Amino acid sequence: MLDLSTATDTELVPAARQGDGEAITRLVERHSPRLYRYLTRLVNDPTLAEDLLQETWLRVVERLDQYDRRHPFGVWLFAVAHHCAIDTLRRRGRQGFQVEPQENEEGEVLDPVERIADPAPSVLERLAERELEERVAKMFVHLPAHYRQVLALRFQEGMQLEQISHVLRLSLSTVKTRVQRGLRLLRQRLEQMGWDDHE
Repeated sequence: MLDLSTATDTELVPAARQGDGEAITRLVERHSPRLYRYLTRLVNDPTLAEDLLQETWLRVVERLDQYDRRHPFGVWLFAVAHHCAIDTLRRRGRQGFQVEPQENEEGEVLDPVERIADPAPSVLERLAERELEERVAKMFVHLPAHYRQVLALRFQEGMQLEQISHVLRLSLSTVKTRVQRGLRLLRQRLEQMGWDDHE
């Protein structure tokens, strides 16, 4: 018999597919805090993030049979949440919100999530000591959203580049480029503030 308190995602998902409510509850409890934090950063609205969290789990339960076990469950879950957020922002766009397609400085077309400001504290807290962390946090919220997305998934959520590629449905080379450019831009802005990494 499956011990839900110690069961892995790999063990819980088949049980959830068969309608085991306790297995679903365990997955929700395990993944919701990180998922909520990510959604809050994406949409800049805690109330909307809560709604999106619920909508994500509804979609997950409905589509568990589509989950590809070659990928970690958490990666698939973040992909569902990301696309749920985009769908919601696009729907709001049709209801009068400004979400017209825009391009960034590299000519990439940005989806509606790309223009959302992020008030959350630093997602790079493990990269620096306290003082630098505060400076990084101030600069991070002003980065373009397409850089914040990949940096948040890489450094806050600890995802591998291949997993980020799967979540955001971007090529691996695009993810690598965005991580590099995002870090470079963050460093440039910190240097403009007078930070010296040799201090």
